Amino acid sequence: MAKKKAKIEFIGNNATSVTGSCIRMQTPDHMYLIECGLIQDGHTPLENYRANNKILQKIRTSEIDAILVSHCHADHVAMIPALYEKGKCRASIVIPKGSRSILMEMWNDCAYINDRDVRFLNTKYNKNYEPFYTEKGIKNADQHLLEIDVGVLTNITEDLSIRYRNAGHILLSCQIEIFLKTNGHVNKILYTGDLGNIATQSSRIFVDSFEPVISANIVIGEATYASKSRDISSRTLTEDIEKIRTVIEQYCINGFGRVLIPTFSLDRMPYILWILFSIFGNDSSFNVPVIVDSPLANRLLDCYENILEGESLNQFTQMMEWENIRQIITPEDSKSAISDNGPKIICASSGMLTAGRSVKWVQSILPRSQDCILFVGYAGEGTLAYKIKHHKDNKTININGKPYKNNAQIVDLKSFSSHMQRSDLLKYYKSIHCDRIYLVHSDKYAKEDFKADLQKEIGECLRTTRVISTTIGQKITL
Repeated sequence: MAKKKAKIEFIGNNATSVTGSCIRMQTPDHMYLIECGLIQDGHTPLENYRANNKILQKIRTSEIDAILVSHCHADHVAMIPALYEKGKCRASIVIPKGSRSILMEMWNDCAYINDRDVRFLNTKYNKNYEPFYTEKGIKNADQHLLEIDVGVLTNITEDLSIRYRNAGHILLSCQIEIFLKTNGHVNKILYTGDLGNIATQSSRIFVDSFEPVISANIVIGEATYASKSRDISSRTLTEDIEKIRTVIEQYCINGFGRVLIPTFSLDRMPYILWILFSIFGNDSSFNVPVIVDSPLANRLLDCYENILEGESLNQFTQMMEWENIRQIITPEDSKSAISDNGPKIICASSGMLTAGRSVKWVQSILPRSQDCILFVGYAGEGTLAYKIKHHKDNKTININGKPYKNNAQIVDLKSFSSHMQRSDLLKYYKSIHCDRIYLVHSDKYAKEDFKADLQKEIGECLRTTRVISTTIGQKITL
C-alpha cells in the first residue's frame, strides 16, 4: 500500500498579495496552519469581509492540531479567534515567548473594528452579516496559547517540531524552522514570516537583529518589497531623519503649524517616537508637543514596557519619560487636541488612514497650507493615504464622502519600512542551501520579476534551487 505523504497548501491571500497570511500543512496524522491573518488590501469593507470569509470556509476548525505564528501583525494573526468562536477548535496556538500581551491587544482591536464594519454593512445593505469573532472567540483562543522560547527546538506533536529564529521585523518577530516527520523521514521547512529591514537595523533598538538560517529543504519566503523600486540604504535613512528634522523645524518651530505622522500602532509608533526623541530629546529649547493619539498604540506601548529588558528597556523608559510626549486616551481629549491649531507633532493611527483618529486629524490638517502630513509607511492602493500621496495636484480630496481642500504640504519618506529590502532579500535567499523557494506575501508582478532575478543569481552560484511564484490553491507534496 502506498505511503501517505505530507502536503502543504497555500490557501491564504498572501499567496498572491501582501495580506491574509494562511498556509495549511497536513501529515498523515495531523493538520496544521501556518498563521491565519486578516486580508487588508485597501478595498471596500464589503470586499474585505467577503474575502476573509472565503478563507475561513476553507478551514475545518475541528481538524486543526496546531497554528504556528511568526509575529503579531494583523495580516498574520487577526483571523485566528474566528476559528475558536464556536468552540470547535482545540488547536494549540504557538507563538514566540512574550507575545501574548501584544497578541491580545491586536485581537481585541480587530474584533472592535470588525464589529463596527459589520454594523455599517448591515445598515447600508440591509443584510445580517455577523462579526468574525467576539470576546468569546478571543477567550477561547487565549486558552490554547503556547509560548515558545526563541532558538530552542520544541516538539509540538509527534510529527512536528519547530524552532524560532529572530526575523528582525518587529518586536518578537521570528522565522519558523519547521521539522515535519513523515514515514520516518524529516523535512525541514523554513517559513520566514516577515523579514526585517537590515538597512535600518541599527536604529530599530526595540527589535532583535535578524538571524539568517543557512539551510532547509523548502523555503516559504516573503517578498513584500521585491520590486526594483523598493531598495533603500542606511544612507537613505540618515537623509530621511534629517528631512524629519527639517520638516518639524519649518512647520512647527518657524511656521507655528502642525505635522501629522500617520503611524501604524504596532512597532512603527515606538520606532517613530524613538527617532523624534533621538533628534530633539536632548534639546532643552525644543518645546513642541509630541501627541500620541491612538488607544491601541498607547496600550501597546504599555506592553513594550513589560516585555523589553536590559538596555532596550532603559532606552524605552528614557524616551517615554520625555516631557514632550503626551499620550491621548479619551475621544474628548482627542477632539480637544484636534481643535487646537497650535504647533505640535501628531503620531496617530492608522498609518494608511483607513480608520482611527488619524482620519479626523487629516480632516483638520489637509485644508491648511501651514500644516504638513509626513508619511513614513506603506499605503495600499485605494486607501486615503494612497490618494493623498498620489494626488497632490487635486484641489480637493474626498474623505468619507465629503470634499476637503488639498492645501497641506505632503512629504513621503521611504526608509522606515520594517520589511527587508530587495537587494537583501536576494542576498539572503540565494545564500540558503535548499531545494525550492516559494515566494509569498508580494504583488504578483513584482514577485515574478524578483523570481527571475533570484533564479539567475542562484544559477550564478552554481546551485540548482528552484524559485516558485505561489498561487492560491497551490500544493506542495513532501
